[in-house]
Amino acid sequence: MKRLWEKIVSLAGSNFGLKVLALVIALGLWYGGRRGVERAVEVPVEFRNIPSDLMVMDNRVDYVVLRLNGPRTLVSTIDSDDLKLSLDLKGAKSGSASYPLGSGSFNIPRGVTVSRITPPVVQLRLEPVSKRTLPVTVRFSGKPSDGFKISETTVLPENVAVEGPADDVRRLASVETVPVDIEESRSGFKRKVRLSTDGKPFAFFPDQVDITVQVVEEELQREFRNIDVRAKDFNGMYSVKPQSVYLRLSGSKRALENLRLGADQVYLNLKGLGVGEHSVALALNLPSGIKIIEQKPQRFRVRITKPAA
Repeated sequence: MKRLWEKIVSLAGSNFGLKVLALVIALGLWYGGRRGVERAVEVPVEFRNIPSDLMVMDNRVDYVVLRLNGPRTLVSTIDSDDLKLSLDLKGAKSGSASYPLGSGSFNIPRGVTVSRITPPVVQLRLEPVSKRTLPVTVRFSGKPSDGFKISETTVLPENVAVEGPADDVRRLASVETVPVDIEESRSGFKRKVRLSTDGKPFAFFPDQVDITVQVVEEELQREFRNIDVRAKDFNGMYSVKPQSVYLRLSGSKRALENLRLGADQVYLNLKGLGVGEHSVALALNLPSGIKIIEQKPQRFRVRITKPAA
């Protein structure tokens, strides 16, 4: 065995031996390339010549899988884009349609065969297309900060064209935007937002709108009952009827919640009045933004028995 190996090594070292070795390697490579192999290739599906009054629905086939057999040198170099499946829908009618697939549906190189196609049939449903012009409404996500509210929302353009399956388009009353986040907002903003298909095969023209949202402090109302009514900065002697007032005020939630009414905010101004009976209006010193919605009574009977010193 040792002598045989030595002869092989000696032969390989000669010029003739190198030629033989090169021939053996070449034959091995040629044979390896000619050996049959199987390969799975995902082939994308596209549609052409779709009638303008129809659209493809329920198309769950974005690609088909081909099982290819052939020489390794051919099968290994195949590009799936070169095999792209193009289905011609010219003359298609509304309803269901089936397109059986075979080897002839693809551009298969010579010497390569198709052993399996998955799925073997492309099932489609085509529906009539409808187009309408509809108003746009803004869909909000979240809420403004406590005590704030949305006072006004504007959309430009106010109406857009929507195109899609006739039955779905017919059911629409308006087109919504994608959700606009206003969580904890305290001020207004301007933004460009997309329109929502809501999972439907709709197309919009245009597909974006400009919105302006105004966020303001929320106005509330609060009642104040039986507030004592007295004269301010008056050292004479007097009597008041009635001795209390009812107030209903409006303003921001924050301002009303913190509002306290006392002698400095609600009082009678008796300066310059002499002895006798007088009809006096109530004086109010309220924070900015606070409005009087209702007051009872409007005026008070004041009897001065001793004028101010």
